[in-house]
Amino acid sequence: MDIQVAFEDMVAPGVTIAAKEISRKGSSGKDLVVQYHIFVTGVPPQVLFKEMEWPVNQEKPTSPLEGISVGKDGILMCAGRTEGQCGDPKKLDDPIEFITIPRRGEPTRLAFISPTVKVAVVLIPDPVQASDRGCTISAVRLVPKFDLAFVSGSGYPPNADIHYRYTTEMTSDHVIKSDANGKIRLSLIPFPGKKTQGTATLKITEDKCSPEISYQWGVI
Repeated sequence: MDIQVAFEDMVAPGVTIAAKEISRKGSSGKDLVVQYHIFVTGVPPQVLFKEMEWPVNQEKPTSPLEGISVGKDGILMCAGRTEGQCGDPKKLDDPIEFITIPRRGEPTRLAFISPTVKVAVVLIPDPVQASDRGCTISAVRLVPKFDLAFVSGSGYPPNADIHYRYTTEMTSDHVIKSDANGKIRLSLIPFPGKKTQGTATLKITEDKCSPEISYQWGVI
């Protein structure tokens, strides 16, 4: 959960990062393949980034690519113009297609690191999410089999007790405190029992709103 929050909050002052989906093939939960272009603004034009990825099925991050340049409108690319830049001199200023093959609710966590700037983005191409009367709720897969979920939501009364019902093999009611911005964050694991997989359901049980989500746990 700390890793997930660190990626979500890794944006330097004055820097923005955005992802634009450019291709989507396949079906949710089956053979989905999604490609993105990523844009970073507010950094010096000469900056070179090293990419860092941290999949949920790995204990440590990896760095698959170095020498990433920032091109027109902030697009991340392999310029191929100097020795330190990634890319082919025969194909200059080539935008990078960041490809992900996600399971449902799985985050693709990407960070771009230079000696002076660190910025990250979390992509969830196949989300588990719902909204109701201005309130949202979503669950992110933090381990391969979804046995640990990071749940977040917004649109709730600030600094208030928010009631929710969680069901796997059993059902129980809980309360979490929203922050000053009306956001909630919590982690969920299935109740211990005889089953090794099943369906988890989370429902907000407030008069103002009651979004509900469900996902399969114990399976990849």
